[in-house]
Amino acid sequence: MHKTKSKIYFITIALAIVFLIVNYLIYIYSEWLKSPVFILIPSLLVISIILIYLLNKNVAESLDQNQDIDKAKNDFVSLASHQLCTPLSAISWYSEMLLSGDGGELSKEQRKYVQTIYHSTKRMILLVNALLNVSRIDLGTFAIEPELTDIRSIAEKVISELPPIIKDKKINISKKYAENLPKIMADPSLVKLIFQNVLSNAIKYTPEDGNVDFSITKKEGNILIKIKDSGCGIPEEQKSRVFTKLFRADNVRRLETDGTGLGLYIVKSILDYSGGKIWFESQENKGTTFYITLPLSGMKKKSGTKRLG
Repeated sequence: MHKTKSKIYFITIALAIVFLIVNYLIYIYSEWLKSPVFILIPSLLVISIILIYLLNKNVAESLDQNQDIDKAKNDFVSLASHQLCTPLSAISWYSEMLLSGDGGELSKEQRKYVQTIYHSTKRMILLVNALLNVSRIDLGTFAIEPELTDIRSIAEKVISELPPIIKDKKINISKKYAENLPKIMADPSLVKLIFQNVLSNAIKYTPEDGNVDFSITKKEGNILIKIKDSGCGIPEEQKSRVFTKLFRADNVRRLETDGTGLGLYIVKSILDYSGGKIWFESQENKGTTFYITLPLSGMKKKSGTKRLG
């Protein structure tokens, strides 16, 4: 930004000097151009250039200030989220110990209270982790460390760890993997994060006895991941906002109060940085299909001081 400002200032001053010289030469040596009209034109050009200079100066300074504000905001979110992790983890840990009976037998009513504390803390931890991930993405401090990775095995692990809501809602998950899927250079923790976010959304917004179809195939030099649900779908007028921060569709808010609206923003940011892509097709009240590609050549490495998780 500072180099751009310097160029703007230099070019503006140079043009002003050139037009001033031209104006002077016209006035001294060209008798037939001494008409007030011809003298006025270069002067107006010089005034215009000065105004452009002042405008560009203000715009550049404003951009710098906005960047400083954005950085301060992201630094604050990162610091606050990091500081929240320790006490929340402690509350979750001790709640789990109480529920397991390590602190003595709980009455029915006590168990109910502790379960509420435990589940609410887990939700807070998910939110704090999401905020940390977003701040690291926005600050550009997160790392991508590709290694030889079996995409299929990560998918299987994520599906096996999905919440009990699948069983409670009697959701049918069908899986399809292409034969001889190759291992690729990818960051396993980021691939897992991608699967967790998109699959959990599909399950969360699919009604009872619904279907979620999950497939991994090869297509045109990429690993193609397809996640199709029979859920509530995305309203047509809101599709352009799906990958923005804090977005949750109106029909989703009515069905499910939980959710941060950050998951798909995080997924798209990871894929944009690593050379992958994500897009979707959706019809309200009929379901949504997300498509994700990862290049067979591997995810792009990115240096950084933090990991997403």
